[in-house]
Amino acid sequence: MNSILLAATVSNGVALFKPLYWAFGKCMEFLLSVLGNQYFLAIVIFTFVTRLLLLPLNIKQQKTMAKTTRLQPKIQKIQKKYPDPRDRNKLNEEMQALYAREGHNPMQMGCGPMLFQMVFLMGIIGIIYYPISYVIGVSDFVDQSSRILDIILPMYREIIGDPDAKITYLQLNIIEHFDAYKEVLQAEFPKMFTDSVCAQIHDFREGMFLIKGLDMTAVPHWKDGIIVIIPILCLVTSLGSSLISTWIQKKNNPAASQQMGQMAMMMLMMPFFSFYISFKVTAAVGFYWIISNIVAILQQLYIFKVFPPRKTQARNMIENTIERRSREENIKKIK
Repeated sequence: MNSILLAATVSNGVALFKPLYWAFGKCMEFLLSVLGNQYFLAIVIFTFVTRLLLLPLNIKQQKTMAKTTRLQPKIQKIQKKYPDPRDRNKLNEEMQALYAREGHNPMQMGCGPMLFQMVFLMGIIGIIYYPISYVIGVSDFVDQSSRILDIILPMYREIIGDPDAKITYLQLNIIEHFDAYKEVLQAEFPKMFTDSVCAQIHDFREGMFLIKGLDMTAVPHWKDGIIVIIPILCLVTSLGSSLISTWIQKKNNPAASQQMGQMAMMMLMMPFFSFYISFKVTAAVGFYWIISNIVAILQQLYIFKVFPPRKTQARNMIENTIERRSREENIKKIK
C-alpha cells in the first residue's frame, strides 16, 4: 500500500509548484481552445514566448560578458601584482576598486536566465504530467488519486501483462489507456468523469499524437519504432546549442580559449545526459526540449549578430568613459 501512496504523491506533482502548474495549465487550456486542440503547436508557442521574455536577460548577459572581456588585461595585471595567496585581501580590494571605477558588476552575468528557464520547465512539467488536473481542470482528481490508482492499477497490469507493473504518472497513464478505463472511471466517479470531461480527455488524447505512431504520452524506447526520433533530435539540437554557445563565448573572449576547453567538454556532456534522460520521461518532455534547443540556437545567433563582441566592447568603453567623467565632475562639484 505504501508504494501505491508514493506513486499517487508523485503523480500529483510537487505542492510547491502547484500554483505554477495551475497558471500554466490555464494558459495551455486557452491555447488549445484557440488552436483547435493542436497540442504541439501550443508547446511551440509556449517555448517561443518564454524565450522571447528571456531575451532581455540574455542581451544583458552578453553585454556584461563583453565588458568583462574588455577588463581582462587590467584584471590579469592586478592578479600578477598579487601572486601570493596571503595577499588575497589586497587583490580583492583592488579588484573591487577596478569594478567601481569601471561601473561594472560581474555578478550580473549570474544565473537569471537559467533560473527563469528552470521555473518555466517546472510549469511545463505540470501541464505535461498532470493535464487532467491543470489543463482539463478536474479539480477533485488530486483528492481522489489514491482511490483511482487502486482501481486502475490491476487493469493496467492486465493490459501490459506484468503483475508487478507500477504507475508513476497516474494522469498520463489514464490518458494513454483511457478507452480501457473509461467505463470503470465513470461508474466509480460519476461526478468527476462526466461525459463532458471524458470528451475533453479524449480530445486531449488525440492531440497528443504528432503523427501516426508518435504518441507523446509514451516513454521512448529503441523497440518502439518512430518515437525514438524524439531522443535523437534532443541530442542533435542540444549538441547544436552547446557548440554554438561555445563558439560564441570563444569569440567574446579569445584570451580565455584555453579555459574554455574544459568548459566546452562539460557543455558537450550535457547533450548526452539529456539524451539519456529523454528515454526516462515521456516524449512530450523531449519534444519541449527539442523546441527549446532550436529557439535557443536562433536566439544565440540573433544576439551575436545584433550585439557582436567588438562593437559591444567599444560601445561599453564609450559608455563607461562618459559615466566615469560624469562621476568625477559630480565629485568636483561636491568638493
